[in-house]
Amino acid sequence: MRDLLDRINGPLHLVAALAGAWLVATSPWIGMYAWIPDEPGFFDLGHIGVGLLGLVVGVVYLIACTLGGRWRLYFPWLAGQVSALGSDVAGIFRGQRPMSEGGGLFAVIEGLLLLTLLAAGVTGAVWLVLEGTDAARAWHAYHVFAARAFAGALLLHLVGVALHLIDLVRD
Repeated sequence: MRDLLDRINGPLHLVAALAGAWLVATSPWIGMYAWIPDEPGFFDLGHIGVGLLGLVVGVVYLIACTLGGRWRLYFPWLAGQVSALGSDVAGIFRGQRPMSEGGGLFAVIEGLLLLTLLAAGVTGAVWLVLEGTDAARAWHAYHVFAARAFAGALLLHLVGVALHLIDLVRD
C-alpha cells in the first residue's frame, strides 16, 4: 500500500493543485447560495464536480502524505515540534528565507493547505447534501470561510514554491 501511495503522490499533488486552482479561479462565476439554481450553468456544475473530485483526491493525498509517520513533516505542531517553525519565522525577521525542508514554515503551510482543501471540500459536500434546507445557508457560510482560507494558504504555498525555486536556481 505504501509503495502505491508513494507512486501516486506526484499525480495526486498535480490533480489537487489543478482542481484547487480551477475552483478558486472560477469561484466568482458561481451562482449558488443555499441551493443549486434551477438551471445551473457550466461553472455551477463544474464547481460541484471538480469540488467533489478535489475532496476525494484530498482525502487520498492526506493518507499518502501522512502514513508511516510522515504526518510529522506536514503537521509538526501536532507532535509539539515547533522549533523549526520558530526558527524559520525568526529568520524571516532577520531577512533570511525559510528552508524548504525539515518541518519548518513551508511544511506547515503545506499541511494547512491540505487541511483547508479538505475543509472546503467537506463543507461544500455537506452544503450540497443539505441543499434547499435552512441548514444549507449556514454550511454555505462555512464553505465560503474554508474556501477563502484555502485560497490564502494556496497563495502562501505559491510564494513558498517561488522562493524554493529561487534557491534551486542560485545553487
